[in-house]
Amino acid sequence: MHIGTRLPFWSFGIHRKLAHVTSLEDLPDMKPVSFLFAVALVGAATFAAAPHRGFARGRTTAQLASPIPASSTVDASPAAVVDTKNYAYAPDPVTIKTGETVLFKNSDAVAHTVAADDASFDSGEMAANASWSHTFAKAGTFTYYCAYHRYMRGTVIVE
Repeated sequence: MHIGTRLPFWSFGIHRKLAHVTSLEDLPDMKPVSFLFAVALVGAATFAAAPHRGFARGRTTAQLASPIPASSTVDASPAAVVDTKNYAYAPDPVTIKTGETVLFKNSDAVAHTVAADDASFDSGEMAANASWSHTFAKAGTFTYYCAYHRYMRGTVIVE
């Protein structure tokens, strides 16, 4: 199949040089820069067409943006409020009692998530100015992170 002549101006005719290549022996005598550009172009096209996995433990981005899990509720009077501001969770850590709820607010202009390291809860994508809450049914120390910004970390201590 012929690639055609309607390629972007930046292809510099490389498509014509590579149109009939079926093995390494068939590679034309190209300048190294042109060849590397062609390889990068093919690699970028392959990467763009490939299905990507999500940031958090192999979940797809659609799963990350899924609705609030059934174990999480929006409570009118949370025991603690964690605000996401300037790419950080505050306050950190938060201490609550078993059965109490923590409200997570996103005050940044970008989306964040709240995902437990042990996968016991996951907010999915929280857009700017969104909030999400989770009720902690058992005692323990729960560390969490933002799937989009892995350096963002926090802790909820449930007594």
